[in-house]
Amino acid sequence: MANERHTDVRGWEIDSSTRQSIHPYTKYTPFRSATSTTAANLATVGQGEIATNWITNPRVEATDITMFTVTGSAISRSTAQQAVGAASLLVNPANSATGEGVYWESPTLPFSVTPQYISAQCVVRGASAASAVKLEIRDAAGTTVLATSGANNLAADWSTRLTASYGIDGSTTAAAYRIYIVTTTNHNINFYLDKIMFEAREDTLAISTYVDGATGIGYKWTGTANASTSLKKPDMTVIRGITIKNESGTSAEIVYVSFDSTATSTTGIAVLAGTTFETNYPIDFRDNVSVVAAQGTPTVSGVVWGIAGY
Repeated sequence: MANERHTDVRGWEIDSSTRQSIHPYTKYTPFRSATSTTAANLATVGQGEIATNWITNPRVEATDITMFTVTGSAISRSTAQQAVGAASLLVNPANSATGEGVYWESPTLPFSVTPQYISAQCVVRGASAASAVKLEIRDAAGTTVLATSGANNLAADWSTRLTASYGIDGSTTAAAYRIYIVTTTNHNINFYLDKIMFEAREDTLAISTYVDGATGIGYKWTGTANASTSLKKPDMTVIRGITIKNESGTSAEIVYVSFDSTATSTTGIAVLAGTTFETNYPIDFRDNVSVVAAQGTPTVSGVVWGIAGY
């Protein structure tokens, strides 16, 4: 923002609604870290990405891989390589033609009078010599390519991420879609797949950051872990409380805490060595929690509580 004026005051602070004032805490950020004499944030707020993943075994942790269908190849769950978790999907092309690999078919996307957007992604790793694979979004028959990542050379690491997205016009008949990960040339170089994701949205063609229910705080399986769809909830947008302990045993190692500003000895709340500061009433801050040490590197631990306000 530029050209700020004192008459902009109504936008500088937000008067919490009655609904927000009685909203139970639904977000938290635990922490335990060393501080220093340079101020640093314990937490910052922002809605972040909200996303879903319709693949029910996206990190191939479950032994059931029947949601993936072979096309000119053999597949198996392998613990030899993994981008996340303990396993990945090993694909062994038959070396008979191009387009060998695996596909996954979505549930039916319902009819909508407004446009819808679907996207797909995965990471791949070659088992040995390099060759090329691609990701495609196709129709439910698998015969029409709607979007593609283009050919990508395999490498002996997990650095290759394949993505594609496709816009569905409003009032399109309800239909399912497939994502294919297949060879672009005739070869029999085995490759691994992991972090497989399919998303349907109404707002953008952009590819979301990968989601599964085991990713961390705010991520959730909608049912059984590694056997259901998953989602990423919004992040904390309103700070409503904090518990912070100064673990130091040295009296001079005071830690100062401030909200929506950069902590200093004059702007911060002093947390003496060996003590705990806790807000026992709701607060409402929407930028950050900052800490700084008077001297040394005292460790602080605790949790920031909050909500997702809209």
